[in-house]
Amino acid sequence: MPLLKSSGDEKLNWAIVIHGGAGSDPQKWNDAKTKIREAGLNRALSAGRDALANGTNALDTVELVIRILEDDAAFNAGRGAVLTKEGNVELDASIMDGKTRACGAVAGVTATRNPINLARLVMTETPHVLLAGKGANQFAEQQNVPLVAPDYFLSKARFPENEPHFGTVGCAVLDSDGNLAAGTSTGGTSKKLPGRVGDSPIVGAGTYAANDTCAVSGTGVGEEYIRNSVAYDVAARMRYANESIEDAVTVIMQKTLQTGVGGIIALSKDGKIVMQHNTPGMSCGAADSTGRFETHLILKDGGSPLSNEPTDATNPSRTQTQITDLLLQQVKDWNQGNIDAFMKPYWNSDQLTFSSGGKVTRGYAKTLQGYKERYPDVKTMGTLGFEKLEFQALGNDAMQVLGTWKLARDSQPMEGRFTLVLRKFPEGWKIIHDHTSKTPEDEVQE
Repeated sequence: MPLLKSSGDEKLNWAIVIHGGAGSDPQKWNDAKTKIREAGLNRALSAGRDALANGTNALDTVELVIRILEDDAAFNAGRGAVLTKEGNVELDASIMDGKTRACGAVAGVTATRNPINLARLVMTETPHVLLAGKGANQFAEQQNVPLVAPDYFLSKARFPENEPHFGTVGCAVLDSDGNLAAGTSTGGTSKKLPGRVGDSPIVGAGTYAANDTCAVSGTGVGEEYIRNSVAYDVAARMRYANESIEDAVTVIMQKTLQTGVGGIIALSKDGKIVMQHNTPGMSCGAADSTGRFETHLILKDGGSPLSNEPTDATNPSRTQTQITDLLLQQVKDWNQGNIDAFMKPYWNSDQLTFSSGGKVTRGYAKTLQGYKERYPDVKTMGTLGFEKLEFQALGNDAMQVLGTWKLARDSQPMEGRFTLVLRKFPEGWKIIHDHTSKTPEDEVQE
């Protein structure tokens, strides 16, 4: 069965989500700081979008985007890294391939211009996962990666050191071949003890990618992400508890991590993007092949669902209310004579199926056309009502709804039963299959 990825007619081919750190309140920044940060996000996200649109693979795109962010002094990674207690820089990064689970990381490097490049070389050129300190610096020299003098990192285009800003950068990507990848890079925390290592180079804490679930990058107080294996926990919840990616991230952000700790970006294997933070702000952005392109310095409600309850189909109270409201709106639109509005809850795809009287119609456009041919005017449409709704969850993101319908009109009133199958998409619940029968059934069955 084809994957149900988008409510549009066109399949979602690729997606990307990035972050530039979580922390202080962007509403308190001055205009100059805001413009610098926004420009950096747009520059990196645009490069990633263009690369994916041109067929670049997930791993190369992650490396490209993070390298751009590392070269931007507005972010706490690469050039913009904060200083240790002794006034030096110690840089960390990691990268992971969701297709093979291959990964590489470096910690405490001091002269590498782009730690993300070195992390990938650890993955491809050594049998190891993580190199740190002196050994990582020696490896950088051996690999001939661009090295810089210490004053390269001491940029004046910085945010005040006393602001609680965790400017780590990260990226998660789904490419057109269906492969996931993720990466994270950081300068650590300001005035940290020499040798301190956070979550960014720890695969499973700050970075994780696996094609069967998701790609994740974190930003925040690294010690908490390490203690809770945050990046891996998102995938584990999806893999073993059958949670949606939004539910997995929401539980971690609201229950596992304390308020003010940081943020998460995550991307599922079918292109669902989640961005959440429990700090005052988080620089982030997302784009995909449907034309989506957005950047934020702060997300409404931290990007979390309006309710603290899980959002999947196994939460009956929330889901049944949402679907009931959707069907009530359908009834209202029908009774106002607006078939186009009535059709909005249907999946706008050639894969939509509508079955009535033994005849199966495939596709949104043909289903809409069929309705308009059968009900050409308000008088023919009559007054519609739905009753006796019964709900049955079909996994985490699908629901079956049974019910009865009645159509009151001056001539030939009708009634019968219906069975709907709905699927949860990023924009809400959509009807992907509708089977309607009349009582008594007086149409020819095929």
